[in-house]
Amino acid sequence: MIETGAISMEQLNRQVSQCTHCPLWTTRTQVITGQGSLTAPLMLLGEAPGGHEDMVSGQAFTGEAGQHLEEFLQFIDIGRQEIYLTNTVKCRPTKPSPRGRYGPYSNRRPKASEIKACSHWLEQELKLVSPKIIATLGTVPLGRLLGKNIAMKDYHGRPFFSEQYQAWVFPLFHPAAIIYNRKIQPLYYADLAQLKEFIKMHL
Repeated sequence: MIETGAISMEQLNRQVSQCTHCPLWTTRTQVITGQGSLTAPLMLLGEAPGGHEDMVSGQAFTGEAGQHLEEFLQFIDIGRQEIYLTNTVKCRPTKPSPRGRYGPYSNRRPKASEIKACSHWLEQELKLVSPKIIATLGTVPLGRLLGKNIAMKDYHGRPFFSEQYQAWVFPLFHPAAIIYNRKIQPLYYADLAQLKEFIKMHL
């Protein structure tokens, strides 16, 4: 279990790296902890690591996810070093696949039990970084913060203040979603433009 009392990010990451709270530890190569500035006012909260993060880089948002992130940051005119990046689930959720690009697995959405098992790690991370704005990428991180299943069509581009985290939450479609559903591409970029203005007003 996590230690009580004050804890540093370095200590937290050491604890997370040894986590066996859900079965994902049996298939992971490594735990992918958050990265970036601990004083960053903007946190990007993703879903879970993919194969490139787990088996190649050991860092959040690399590979295809990293390409999406670079486009995202260029659009809102913010550098990667100015933000804090993390995922709702810290280990790669997988399913067996003979066509897996990274090991004998393909990626999948995290299960509710896996999200719950990782919840206390994310809570500690949020306390340590204490961001002013949390941009959620997709339904998984937003649903985790709200504590319920959600439909992105009801939330995207509509920031709200979270009393629990004392931060603005800005819901966004997952960047990869525009690859699979071109119809939402105009909505996605409209939301990014709104986020850019929102950041100017609140940071």
